[in-house]
Amino acid sequence: MQLSTSIAKISNINVNIQSGNITEQQDVDAIVLPTNPLLFKEPGVSAEIFQKCGQDKLEKALKKLKEKEKQKRKQENGQIEQPGLFNNKKEKQLILDFSQFLAMKQQEEQEEEIEDIRFNIGYVDCVKSYKLKIERQIQNILIVVEPENFNEQLIVQSIKNIIIKSHALGFKKVAVPILCQFDDNFEPKVWAFQYKKAFFDVQQQLQLKNEIEIIIPCHTEEILYGFQKTFQSSEYVKTTNIYITDISNVEVLVNPVNQNNPYFGASGKIIEKAGSALEQDIRQQVVRGNKWILSKSFRLQEQNIKYILTFIGPVQQRKTRADKLQYFFQKILQICNDQLKVESICIPLLAIPQAIFEQKENQNFLLNRIPLALKDAILEFEKQKKKHKQILISIQDDQLREFCIQLFQ
Repeated sequence: MQLSTSIAKISNINVNIQSGNITEQQDVDAIVLPTNPLLFKEPGVSAEIFQKCGQDKLEKALKKLKEKEKQKRKQENGQIEQPGLFNNKKEKQLILDFSQFLAMKQQEEQEEEIEDIRFNIGYVDCVKSYKLKIERQIQNILIVVEPENFNEQLIVQSIKNIIIKSHALGFKKVAVPILCQFDDNFEPKVWAFQYKKAFFDVQQQLQLKNEIEIIIPCHTEEILYGFQKTFQSSEYVKTTNIYITDISNVEVLVNPVNQNNPYFGASGKIIEKAGSALEQDIRQQVVRGNKWILSKSFRLQEQNIKYILTFIGPVQQRKTRADKLQYFFQKILQICNDQLKVESICIPLLAIPQAIFEQKENQNFLLNRIPLALKDAILEFEKQKKKHKQILISIQDDQLREFCIQLFQ
């Protein structure tokens, strides 16, 4: 499963995905140190960077960042003392003996530590790289406050802030590790898309004039595979906001049907427009126990459509949601290639959940898993050196359509 280093280009952002660890980088303008909102070092990537940089020096640098942030917030809140104002500490020093003063000062320092500031998610600042500059020609450390748990919007914002800061500092080459702590549900492709989305978003917002190379070191084969495949383009996959029954000039329309409600949504519209002959054909095949039904297009032949491929759901096998989606898309590609030998397919994306799942899925799941499952199926299909001339995704949701455009671009 291991892949060689690959480079994807998103306008002026060159994305270099490679195997390895962040501290193995050499001759870069900066590497990113992910930290939690209190800027405490953690196991894994953060601890390794601390160790390689020189822990004492990096901790002092973080302390200075904290102090700078405190002063900034005090200034914003109007708490900075003006010169000449009465100074409480000086008064204490005059009226208390030395031992009492030290005891009070120590207590104040302890209270200050307890009331430590919390940095905002996505905060980015630059410090020296210390030992790494000498040993590996890593010039700087970019500290980013990462989300404590996986959150799509916060990860995207953190990565965008890294690019914005790097661009402002004139950096040409920056290494960014995988942000956030992993859990049992860690899915590299889902993580990878947040990076891809961030690169698209920041380029659209800033119109970066200078090129920058972002290196993403992946420390396991699974992560490397997921990131490289997510950034791989599938140029023959297109999206449209045209409704499925108004599509023309494709060989196969996919018709996802839930047997408990066959006339709901897109499936009902397809049956209505194709005519009663399609409905009768589906009924006969369901009686025979068939799940996948290949029919003529009947009245939709007027729109230059040859076949309607109906799936009768839900998927009953004990599979995860991701596996059910993968099965659905792989089966479509298999039938269209091996049996029909057609080159163009149209799939109504938003009709899929109600057909293959037994319960309604939330919008967050739709945005992430369905297009990613289609891409996975296409990549598996391409391993067999097979390719359709066109896979058209019919989708009326603007946000999900933009997601698909970025994913397959």
